[in-house]
Amino acid sequence: FFFDTKMAFSRRHVSQYWLTALLSWGCALTVTGFQTSCTFHAKSNRPASTCSLAGTALLRGDIVRERRQNAVMGLRAQFAMPTLECVKNTRDLASVTGSPVKAGRAFRTSCVGTASENDSCIIIENIKTLIDLRSDREYQMDAEKYNSTVWASYDEMIYSVKKSKSGRATALIPTRAEGSIPRARHMLSVIDESIYKRGVFKRMHPGKKIKAAAYFAVSYTRAKQYFIDYINRAGLPLLNELILDYGGPSIKACLDVLADRSNHPVAFYCTAGKDRTGLIAMLVLSVLGVDDEAIVSDYVLSDSVYSDMKDKSAMVGALQQENLDPDTFLRAPRSVMDSTMKLLRKEYGGPHKYLESIGFGPADVLRLRAALCDE
Repeated sequence: FFFDTKMAFSRRHVSQYWLTALLSWGCALTVTGFQTSCTFHAKSNRPASTCSLAGTALLRGDIVRERRQNAVMGLRAQFAMPTLECVKNTRDLASVTGSPVKAGRAFRTSCVGTASENDSCIIIENIKTLIDLRSDREYQMDAEKYNSTVWASYDEMIYSVKKSKSGRATALIPTRAEGSIPRARHMLSVIDESIYKRGVFKRMHPGKKIKAAAYFAVSYTRAKQYFIDYINRAGLPLLNELILDYGGPSIKACLDVLADRSNHPVAFYCTAGKDRTGLIAMLVLSVLGVDDEAIVSDYVLSDSVYSDMKDKSAMVGALQQENLDPDTFLRAPRSVMDSTMKLLRKEYGGPHKYLESIGFGPADVLRLRAALCDE
């Protein structure tokens, strides 16, 4: 977690980030029909290979442009994605109790960069659109952290950011026409370090702001720890509060992708598929009429994902795991989603009003419902 000191203090910008050390391990799995293991290590120069799924040869990088074009095989016929070996925390929004979402249209998951060769084949064959909710810093670490080839078959959809005079993001605009992309990976970060800096400082009591400034005048390290201590005390509810406050343009863009049936099947993810992903799932399910208890129960299913991943370098809500209290940030207690939904009603008037405030109005909600729920 780093601080751009120009946001709150008069001190030279700290420009050099240090990268999290890479962690290598193998998690041998036994899955019927598969013989592979999940391994995370520095990207290798191994040659492209051919993977097979249900007797169909899938040539990495070529399947989209030469073989499938706009077709997505698998889900449209079977409406259930095969179990993945190494990508954790994957489930269909249709699986939530009371969900009106049709099976096979929208999935939540952890980062697909962890995919094994067989996982990559399954994802490519069954998912047309990826929505990546992680921060730019996390994107930049992908080449070193992951060895998966799954992203090679998806064209990146980059968005330009329209900002207000204060520097706050007000809208995201795609930089290319989506119609020409058979498979797309939408880069829609909902929170990053700059949001933490502004958001935390904004929420501090005036006395604490003065204290933080005093710390910074003496020691950057001490000031940084003061902010980290604040974040650890506030916990995951603060993360969700900041995403709702600052991430509106990204959330709207994400919902626009989900509301377009031509993008389906869609999978959206962050690092663990727990918090940023969970917030998007909550907003979608809420405006589709799913009750609070079912949404909270779905969130709690992610409680063990960090221990399942066994990746101590994995980011948590765009923050470095090593700076955070693991008991607070690595779990998914029902109290976190309970408090977030209460905040949504208290501060914004509920999920519908919140979405309307970010530019996703009633007509857009109807589009979302039609895309996800109609035959």
